[in-house]
Amino acid sequence: MRLAHVTDLHFGAEDPAVVAGLRDDLAARDVDRVLVSGDLTMRARTGQFRAATGLLRSIGRPWTAVPGNHDLPLDRPARAFEPLGAYRRLVDPDPEPLVRDGGLLLLGLSTARPYLWKGGLVDAAQVARIGSALAGPADLKVLMLHHPVFRPAQRPDDALVHGAGPALRAAAAAKVDVILCGHDHVAAQAGLGGMVALMSGTACSRRVRAGESQSYTVLDADGDTLRLTVRHWDDGTFRTRDETAWRRTSDGWHT
Repeated sequence: MRLAHVTDLHFGAEDPAVVAGLRDDLAARDVDRVLVSGDLTMRARTGQFRAATGLLRSIGRPWTAVPGNHDLPLDRPARAFEPLGAYRRLVDPDPEPLVRDGGLLLLGLSTARPYLWKGGLVDAAQVARIGSALAGPADLKVLMLHHPVFRPAQRPDDALVHGAGPALRAAAAAKVDVILCGHDHVAAQAGLGGMVALMSGTACSRRVRAGESQSYTVLDADGDTLRLTVRHWDDGTFRTRDETAWRRTSDGWHT
């Protein structure tokens, strides 16, 4: 099984050269599914959503997304009364998709909140859904959300999503294998309670952090082995910079 994790596309602040390179590189990886952990847009405008979904459709592979905080509108009435209206119309009517595809079992959560715009939230109902939706058997169980559940080494002082603790405990109890997140615009990974926590950098926007470039991650799952390959934008193309092998044992995943 080969998956690609992309996040923080931020159409409206995209770099056209990186967009074209991302499209070509994802197509060349021949992935089974593209997983998009939020911030498809910069300002939740119709044209930005259409540009983001146009890119994803052009890859020619199945894709699944969840919204990020930038996918909520700036307009106060819309943000208060229909915060995911444009996302539902233009991306997916269900902002919390559950996907069963071969050996993959994927649950996406919408952590963006109008009243916690930057920090996000996993609420009690979502924690309960982690336990119920991901309880069954699967070759690879993936939980995807926008806001971070771990602090990357590049940004050790950044806040975690509100409700990170209960969400992680529920995920561990459900034997989740991989948690995908974004928001911080850095490429990082960590072991959390036997699970692999993965964050990718911004996929194609100009909003890169100091010392980072645009990036996305390829996940190759084969039985009890998981290989993570980070592809960074470098001198006009995406190139492999980091590769890590994880092994699943009786007590979870370890490098």
